[in-house]
Amino acid sequence: MAFGRKAAKKAPVTCLLLGRDSGMLARGVLRSAETDPNIQVEIQGDGAEKVAAAGIVQVIPTNAERAPRMGRVMLRQGALLVLEPMRALGEAVRQNFRIPVDFETYVYPRGAARAFVRALDLSCGGIALCSAHPFEVGETAEVVIPITAEGPLIVECEFLRRAPLTEPIWRYGAKFVNLIHDQEAALREAVFQTQMQQMQTRKK
Repeated sequence: MAFGRKAAKKAPVTCLLLGRDSGMLARGVLRSAETDPNIQVEIQGDGAEKVAAAGIVQVIPTNAERAPRMGRVMLRQGALLVLEPMRALGEAVRQNFRIPVDFETYVYPRGAARAFVRALDLSCGGIALCSAHPFEVGETAEVVIPITAEGPLIVECEFLRRAPLTEPIWRYGAKFVNLIHDQEAALREAVFQTQMQQMQTRKK
C-alpha cells in the first residue's frame, strides 16, 4: 500500500458573470463547491465593483458539471464576492450564451460545392454568418468551426432564417443539430474562452 499519495488537485472552475439583462459584467473563478450554501466567486480583473453594484447576477460556469445560477451579492471582500443563491437557471442559459466573432470559414451543403462564409456570432447552440451562397431555410449542412482548442471542428447545422445584408450577401442564423458530447464540450470551451479573451483585450 502506498502512503502519502495526494489526491489529484481539481482544476479551478472559471465562470462568467452576467447582469439580469444578460449583459457581460466580469469573469471569475468559483471558490465554493456545488453543495455549499453560498456562491463564492473570486473576480479576475477589475470587475468586482461592477458585479457588486449590479446586485443580482447570473453565474455561468464554463464547466458543464456546474449548474448556472442566479445569485444576490451579499458581501464583497476585495475581489472575492459572496452571493446568496436565488434559483437555478437551466442549461439553456449556457447553450444560448452568444458572443460576437469574426472569422472566415466554410459550409459544406449537401450535394453542392463548399461555400465560403464569414461568422458573425457564435453560441454553444448555433451560429450567425453571412455569405453570398443561397442557403434555404430548413436546409442542413456542415459548418467548420476553426476556433476550438483541438483544431477545426465540423458540425452539422440547420438554417433557421435568412435576411438580406448587402447585395449579394445574405445573413443567416443556424442552429447546431445532432451534436455528440465531445462536440458540445469543444463548442462550449471555444465560446467561453473567446469571451474571456475578448474581455482581456478590451481592458488593455
